[in-house]
Amino acid sequence: MLLDENNMAVQSDDFHSEPARPEAAAPVVRVQPEARTFGIPAIIWGSMAASYALFFLGLVAGTGHDGRALFMIAISTLYAVMYFGTAFALNSLSGSGQNEKSQWIKGKFDTFTGRMSFGAVYGQMLVVPMVFAFFGISIAIIRSVVM
Repeated sequence: MLLDENNMAVQSDDFHSEPARPEAAAPVVRVQPEARTFGIPAIIWGSMAASYALFFLGLVAGTGHDGRALFMIAISTLYAVMYFGTAFALNSLSGSGQNEKSQWIKGKFDTFTGRMSFGAVYGQMLVVPMVFAFFGISIAIIRSVVM
């Protein structure tokens, strides 16, 4: 009993150290070049960052009286800053955008399921961040009404 390269058990009666046959070699697969920006316009990145900023500001306004809550909000804010900072740093590396095929074709974003309009892309990418912003603002409004 032998193990192959995928750690799968293989039964073999004659095992010789023969060189691999060329026809057994894996086929060459073309790969797509690295895309650092994902083809996302700056307006979507800005709207996403603004939504998370509103979320965190709403949390601070709603629960800012408690030091432990502020500590947890600060940690979460640092994670968001790391997320957007990493994207910004990768996007600003030299060579970004060069040899990068744009996914925007005649005002439509090219996806696996077909082309989408800018409004559809904007809505799909920002529905969760905007709901987070609404939630944070709602917490601040409820706190101001109750207290």
